Amino acid sequence: MPKYFVNEDMQLSKETEHHLKKVLRVKPGRKIILGDGKNFDYHMIIKSLNPLELELEKKAQCKTESEYKITLYQALAKSDKLEWVIQKAVELGAYEIVPIVTEHCDVRPNINKLDRYKKIAEAAAGQSMRGIIPQVNAIITLDEAIQTRDSSSLMLVAHEKAKTGLKKSIANTNVQKRIGIWIGPEGGFSQNEIDIMERAGFKIISLGERILRTETAAIVAIATLQAVIE
Repeated sequence: MPKYFVNEDMQLSKETEHHLKKVLRVKPGRKIILGDGKNFDYHMIIKSLNPLELELEKKAQCKTESEYKITLYQALAKSDKLEWVIQKAVELGAYEIVPIVTEHCDVRPNINKLDRYKKIAEAAAGQSMRGIIPQVNAIITLDEAIQTRDSSSLMLVAHEKAKTGLKKSIANTNVQKRIGIWIGPEGGFSQNEIDIMERAGFKIISLGERILRTETAAIVAIATLQAVIE
């Protein structure tokens, strides 16, 4: 049963209607789920196709959202890696994604891709039956991200030179409901950046003995964190 997000008027977009009719080729009687983006699902039955008419079967609160709000601060990556990270981070339960520019980034920021990133997040949220569409923010610098972060959140920075793993790092920590995970680019965070984040109270953590690609590190970090705190 597919899930689609709708606007405040509970209207399907033209793209969604086209997908239902032309791609899925649904028939009357087919059931779909509409999400309002506020953690409620509307179970609908397709009554007719031309025009498209839906009938409400039931309204229910979505149960797929974690009580922990994880923000992924992801350094820009080459090619379509950032798009892949956004998709998988949403599937794994990330609440928000903040693309950042760091010292070792060798990718130029492309502000024109923000709408595409948001569409990827929405599609992934529907596929994984999320209750919300995670926010994908505009690209900002590392300094801007540090300055605008939620100062009450637990901030975890993945770094290959760290000695303490994620689980041990938060073992004796009162884990807040908001958590930030910071992932560097393919060249990693610079030592200067690590020093700045340490002075800001961030915890520097290891994701294991092996060196991971930036897109792999993001997914490992979110999945490991979910396993530890849930």
